[in-house]
Amino acid sequence: MTWRTPRAFVLIVAVLGSVAALASFALAYPRAVSNPALGAEWQCHKTMFLTTCSRVSRVEPATQRRLREVANDIRRV
Repeated sequence: MTWRTPRAFVLIVAVLGSVAALASFALAYPRAVSNPALGAEWQCHKTMFLTTCSRVSRVEPATQRRLREVANDIRRV
């Protein structure tokens, strides 16, 4: 089979299309992964080549924490 025949061209296009479809499916639908080293407040997702993690719980900004501490100190006095 030579590479210049229409049948070979169709075969190459079909293989490349299948690979592209599988890659897009793997990237579009990440699966959840547990990572015990990070703890329960982190949520990780794994795609074909990449694992990403994000915090599940909301982190309170330091300025808000400081304002709450000052307000608690004022109430105690």
